[in-house]
Amino acid sequence: MMYKQLQRWTRISLIVVYLVIAAGATVRMTGSGMGCPDWPKCFGYLIPPTDAAQLEWKPNTKYNEGNVIIDNERLLVASASFTTTDQFNSDKWEPYTKHDYAVFDAKHTWIEFINRLLGALSGLAILILFGFSIKWIRKKPIIFIFSFELSRC
Repeated sequence: MMYKQLQRWTRISLIVVYLVIAAGATVRMTGSGMGCPDWPKCFGYLIPPTDAAQLEWKPNTKYNEGNVIIDNERLLVASASFTTTDQFNSDKWEPYTKHDYAVFDAKHTWIEFINRLLGALSGLAILILFGFSIKWIRKKPIIFIFSFELSRC
């Protein structure tokens, strides 16, 4: 029974790793690498925006620390959590200094975001595979060694 679970998680891990490779190639080929300018969030949000209008400053809106807006082709990040008034207050915003890329393209953003999600899923799958391989350390140490090496990547 344990061997079947090990086989299942080996297959799952390999499939997800191949998906990460394909997603990485897609990111590279489409130039989507800066589709999400920050990490681990994307434009300061857990779920990335789907439209440029979501990144525009809006009056009477709650912004959390780290949320990003695009203003005059530059990225600004909220320095603290606050609710906006009717007028834009530049004191509440700091320039985003990690890079100067301030173009929003929903396609690039979501390609990069899916690549990140697949990367996280592959890490989780490999960790589970490593957990199952520990039980095989005495019977077949090569299984543990390969799993350990895969988890180091």
